[in-house]
Amino acid sequence: MKQLFLLLIAFVFLSSVNAQNQAKTKQAMYVNINIDIAYTDKAGNDLLDANNDNHFDAKDITIYNMVNGEKIKVNKPGRDYPNNHFIFKDEAAKTNYLRVFLETEMVLVQLNATTTDTIKCTLKKTKGNTHIEKVWYNGKCVFKYGKTVSQAITIVK
Repeated sequence: MKQLFLLLIAFVFLSSVNAQNQAKTKQAMYVNINIDIAYTDKAGNDLLDANNDNHFDAKDITIYNMVNGEKIKVNKPGRDYPNNHFIFKDEAAKTNYLRVFLETEMVLVQLNATTTDTIKCTLKKTKGNTHIEKVWYNGKCVFKYGKTVSQAITIVK
């Protein structure tokens, strides 16, 4: 009987702690820090499609964050996308996209041994929320929050 009573008290205590933790985290969070990039050649061929001769191979793509002027290779083994990028196919558009997560205001995208592009962005952070305000790809503004519905861009190589 004594053990049952102690078990009941422990259950009530843990439920109370859990309810307090939920109350602390009740505020919604919105984090949107990615850009989706389709690469094509001048003829309109998808350069992320492995069936094209001159495609960018996923294993060769490397992302670097620029932090205080220092180029830091992204490598976070415990994450879903440890290198801050992945390639996916948009079935509706029949296009492959490279999704790049922009954690810093300057990101380098090394597509292969000879091609490295620069993405600059402004991130807006407010109480638990983060989103991209503007994105420049190799110096050209390609995205403005509120002006463009989609965060998908096409780059011609």
